Amino acid sequence: MATIRMPLALSVLLWMAAFLGGCGTVSELFARGKTLVSPSAQVSVPAGASAAAVVKAESPPVPLAPSPENKPSVVPPQVISALPGISRITPRMDVPLERSYNDAVLTEDTVWSGEVFVEGSLTVAPQTTLTLEPGTVVRFRRTVPGDGAGPLLLVQGRLVVRGNADAPVRFTTSFPDPLAGEWQGIILLGSEKKNLLEQCRIEGAAAGIDASFSSVTLKQVTFAACGTGARFQDSIVTVSGGEASDNAVGMELVESESDIRDMVVRGNRLGITVRGGSLLLEGAGLTDNREAGLTGAASRLSISGTFSQGNGIGIVLTDCEGKVTGARIAENRHVGIHLVRSRVRVYGNEIVSNAGIGLRVEDGQGVAWGNAFSGNGRFDIENAGREDFRAIANWWGDPSPPLDMRLDHQAQDPARGRIFVNPVLKARPYFPALNSVAK
Repeated sequence: MATIRMPLALSVLLWMAAFLGGCGTVSELFARGKTLVSPSAQVSVPAGASAAAVVKAESPPVPLAPSPENKPSVVPPQVISALPGISRITPRMDVPLERSYNDAVLTEDTVWSGEVFVEGSLTVAPQTTLTLEPGTVVRFRRTVPGDGAGPLLLVQGRLVVRGNADAPVRFTTSFPDPLAGEWQGIILLGSEKKNLLEQCRIEGAAAGIDASFSSVTLKQVTFAACGTGARFQDSIVTVSGGEASDNAVGMELVESESDIRDMVVRGNRLGITVRGGSLLLEGAGLTDNREAGLTGAASRLSISGTFSQGNGIGIVLTDCEGKVTGARIAENRHVGIHLVRSRVRVYGNEIVSNAGIGLRVEDGQGVAWGNAFSGNGRFDIENAGREDFRAIANWWGDPSPPLDMRLDHQAQDPARGRIFVNPVLKARPYFPALNSVAK
C-alpha cells in the first residue's frame, strides 16, 4: 500500500485544528478567569452602638471561633476589594475659577474658606502651609474612572484644619451620598510639620488620610464611607475623640507610634489593625465591626478602658506584647480576646457573654488575673497551645455549670497545655465606670 507523505508543518496544523475543534474556540481555550454555656450575665449596650452599619467594601467573613478540630481563628491580613466609587464620574458643572484647582501646586501659604473644588492632584509643596477655616467644604471631583485615578490632596508641607463644633470642615465629593473610592484621599508624605486636623469629616475616599513618615494630630475627626478611614505608616499619630464608621477598615497603623483616646470605631469590616510599632488605646469604643474590633501583629500595645462589643472577634493579638486592662469585652459573635504567641497581661477586665469563647490563648506566656468571666457560650477560656496558661485569681460568676466544664485545655486534649485557675476570687472585682465613649 502506498504511503501518503505530507509536509511536517501541514501535519502540525491539521493536528491543532482537530484539537481546538474539540475544545471550543481559541478564545474559550485561553479565556481569562472571571473576577468575580457558662452562667449568663447582663451586659449594657452603649447608646448609638446597637445597629451595625452597612460597609460598602466586602470581603470573606472571618471564620467561626475555632474548636480543637479547627485551625485558629486569627483574622488574616485583608485586601480591600474594588471600591464602589472608582467608576463614579462627577458631572460637568460651572465652578468659580478662583475656587477650583486642577493638577496644581501650592508654593505659598494658603487659606481656604467657603467651598473649594479639586480635580486631579493638588500638592502642598514643602515649606508651605495650607490652612482651612471653620465651615470650609472641599469637594473632590473625579473626571477619570479607575482605581488610583481619583483626585487627591498631597501634603509635603503642612496641613492645618481648624473646624469647630458649630462649623466643622468637610472633605467630600460632589454627590450627596459619597461612595468609597470617589477620590483618593489626603496623602501626607514626609510631612513632619505637626499637621493638625480638628473637627472635620472625611468621606468617600479610598483612604481618608494616608500618611507616611509624617506627624499628625487628629481631634474630633470623623471618617465615613471610605475604603480605609485612615492609614499611618512610619508616622507619629495622636488621636483624640472622633469616629470611624461605615469603612472597610476603620484605621490601619503600620510601624507607627500611635496614641488613640476616646475614639468610636463601629460598623466597619475591620475596626483597627496594627502591624508593628506601638499603640496606646484608651477609652475607645469598638462596636459592630464585622470581622474584628482590633487586630494586632508584632506590636506593643496598651489597651485600657475600652469597650469591645458586637464584633466578630473583639481583640486578636498575634506575636504581640503589652496589656489589656479595664476593658469590657462582651457579646462578640465568636471570641472575646484571642492571643496567639503573645506575651500579654490580661487583668481587670469584664469578659462576658461572648457567643463562642471568652479568652482563647495559643502559647506566648500571657497571664490573666483579676477578670470577671461569665456567660460565654462555649468556654470561658480555651488553651489551644502547648504551653500551660495561668488564669489565677479571677472571678467566674455563678458556680453552675462547674468551672472545669467552662475550661477547654489538656483535660480535653492531652497535646495541649493546662489552664491553672486556683485560687479563684470569691467576689466579683470592682470595675471603674467607663467614659461616655467606651460604655
